[in-house]
Amino acid sequence: MIKLNVDEYSDILKVCFNTKDPLYMSGPPGIGKSAVPIQVYTDIAEKQGKEFVCWDKTTKAEKITLFKNPDKYFVFCDQRLSQMDTTDLRGIPKLEGNILEPLPPSWVVYFSNPKAEGVIFFDEVNLAPPIVQGSAYQIINDRSISDRKISDKVHIIAAGNRAEDKAYTFEMPLPLRDRFSEAELYPDVDRWTEWASSNEVSPHLIAFIQWKNSYLYRLSENDADKSTTPRGIVRASRLLGKEDITSARANTLVSIATGEAFATEFQAYCKYFKQLDWDTIFADPESVKGYEVNTMFAVAGGLSEKFLADYKLFDKIIPVISNMPEEFAVMSLRLMKNGNPVGFKRRATKSKQFFKDLAHLGKFIEVE
Repeated sequence: MIKLNVDEYSDILKVCFNTKDPLYMSGPPGIGKSAVPIQVYTDIAEKQGKEFVCWDKTTKAEKITLFKNPDKYFVFCDQRLSQMDTTDLRGIPKLEGNILEPLPPSWVVYFSNPKAEGVIFFDEVNLAPPIVQGSAYQIINDRSISDRKISDKVHIIAAGNRAEDKAYTFEMPLPLRDRFSEAELYPDVDRWTEWASSNEVSPHLIAFIQWKNSYLYRLSENDADKSTTPRGIVRASRLLGKEDITSARANTLVSIATGEAFATEFQAYCKYFKQLDWDTIFADPESVKGYEVNTMFAVAGGLSEKFLADYKLFDKIIPVISNMPEEFAVMSLRLMKNGNPVGFKRRATKSKQFFKDLAHLGKFIEVE
C-alpha cells in the first residue's frame, strides 16, 4: 500500500472530495488520520463561504438549525463504526401500516437532503465486527441507507488502524475495500513540526522531536510502557502548560502522556536546557558557536519559547540565531514564525539586522 505524509494526505483528500470517490486511510493511532480531514474540509468550507460544523459537537437546537438551512453549512460527521451496531446505521424498524419502515438516525436523514454538503467519516472502520462493516456496505457502495439516497454533495471517507498496531482489528472484506481508494499515513517529523509549531505545541517538545526523530511515534514492545504518538505529545504539551520543564512534576506529566521512555529521553534534553545561561547568551551571542549539537537543540527550543512569551525580544534573539549552524538557525526561525506569525512579521520587517545577517536563509524563511 502506498504511504503518504500529511501534505500528500491533504492533497489526496481534496482530489477525492471533488470526485466524491471514497477514500480509506490506514495508519498507526494518534498520527492525524482524523485530524487532517477536519483541517482540509474546514478550508474547503471557508472557500465556499459556508460554515464548517462538526455534527457530533452540535446541540439538539443547533441540529434543528442545520436541518432548516442545509445550504449554509458544511457538515463533518464522524461516525465510529467500532462503537456501533447495525441499527445505528440502518435505523430501528418501525411498522407503518402494513409496511415495516426503518427509522434512521438523524445524521442519515440530514445527509439525505439534496442540499446537504459535507463529509461522512467512518473512523475505526476495521475495529467494527464484520456484521457492522456489512451494514456500512450500502452507504459506501451505493450511497444510500435506510431507503434514502445520500446527497451528491457528500463525500464518504474512512480510517482504521493496522494489524501491527495491536488494535485487534478485523480484516475488511475485499468487496468493501475495493470500493475505496487506499493509502497509509505515516508520521513525518518535518510536517508534524510545521503543524505543531502553528498549533501552540511546546517548542521544547518540538525541538526534542527534531533531536530524537524516532520518538514522534514509538510503539511499546511488550506493553510495559505507554506507546508514544503525536497525539500523546500534544497532550503532554497541554499538561505542561507553563510548568518548568526541568521540574519533577513536569517529568511526571510528560510520562503519563507519552510514556516513561519518552519522558526519560526528554529529561536529557531538559538537562541541556537547564545548563543554558541566557544572560551570557544574549550578552555574547557568539558564545553559542562552541556549543555541542545536543545543546543546540535546547537553544533552539529556548529561543522560540522566549519569543512566544514576548515577541519584543526579537532583536536580542536574532544575533544569537545568526551565530548558530544553518540547520539550527532555520529551525529556530521556523518555530518562532509558525508560533507567532503576526509578531514575527512585524519584527522581522523592521529589523535591519535580520535581513543583514540572515538574508541567506530567505529560501527557508519567508516573511509574508
